[in-house]
Amino acid sequence: MRKFLWIAIIFLIVVMNFSDASAAQKVVVANDAARWTQKAEDFPTEVLRLVNVERSRVGLSPLKFAKDLAASAYVRAVELPTKFSHTRPDGSKCFTAMAKRGHILGENLAGGQTSPKQVVQAWMDSKSHRENILNPEFKELGVVYYYKSNSKYKHYWVQHFRG
Repeated sequence: MRKFLWIAIIFLIVVMNFSDASAAQKVVVANDAARWTQKAEDFPTEVLRLVNVERSRVGLSPLKFAKDLAASAYVRAVELPTKFSHTRPDGSKCFTAMAKRGHILGENLAGGQTSPKQVVQAWMDSKSHRENILNPEFKELGVVYYYKSNSKYKHYWVQHFRG
C-alpha cells in the first residue's frame, strides 16, 4: 500500500502560458486525480471567483484578472520555497516582482493549503490578508498556485493586487 501511494504521488510540474488572459489564469499541473477534487489548473480562476464572492458580500465591485499580476505572482510563488516572506530572496521588496506599478499594490501569500476554498478561508481569517481582499481601492488581481514536493509547505499561493 505504501509503495502504491509513493507511486501515485506525481511531482507537480508548473507550466504557465501567458499568451492570453484566460491562459494566464491557468497553471498546468500533472497531478493524482484521486487526490484532487478540482483540477489544479483551475485553482487561480476559482480563487478569483471566491475572492469576488467575499467582496460582493460587503458591496465591493469584483476584481478583474490581470495577466501581468499573475506573471509577477508566479515569480514570487517560485521564490517562496526558498524564502517564505514578503521580502524576496535577494532582499528586495515583493513589489519589485511587478513590472507595471499601480498607485496601490498588495500581496497575499499562503502555504500549505490544498484547495482554493481552504486558502481563501485562511486569508479571510487573517486581518491583514482580509484587508487586501476587501480593499475597495484594488481593482485587479493575479493569482498563482505553485507546488514543490520537497519543500516546507509544498503548496504555495500568491495573490497580487493593484488599484
